[in-house]
Amino acid sequence: MKREEIEECVSEVLEANTYEKVNENLYLTKYQKQVLEEYHIPFQECQNSKELLFLLSDIIDDEEYDELENVAREIAEYDYYNS
Repeated sequence: MKREEIEECVSEVLEANTYEKVNENLYLTKYQKQVLEEYHIPFQECQNSKELLFLLSDIIDDEEYDELENVAREIAEYDYYNS
């Protein structure tokens, strides 16, 4: 790989994993928002990460969604360390 390709790849990963403010009490990465949108999860309506995690727990219990479970785990970890 050339240096430019590596830098571009790193830049894309950083951009996808940078937290953005959804509302006053909720921050998500672009990747997390993309996954939630793919599954039609109304994350914009949630007031905080605990509310979003509660919503996700109902969905994850009903079906097996590996990608959604990973996002829920990331959100729970962020909430734990930033609350």
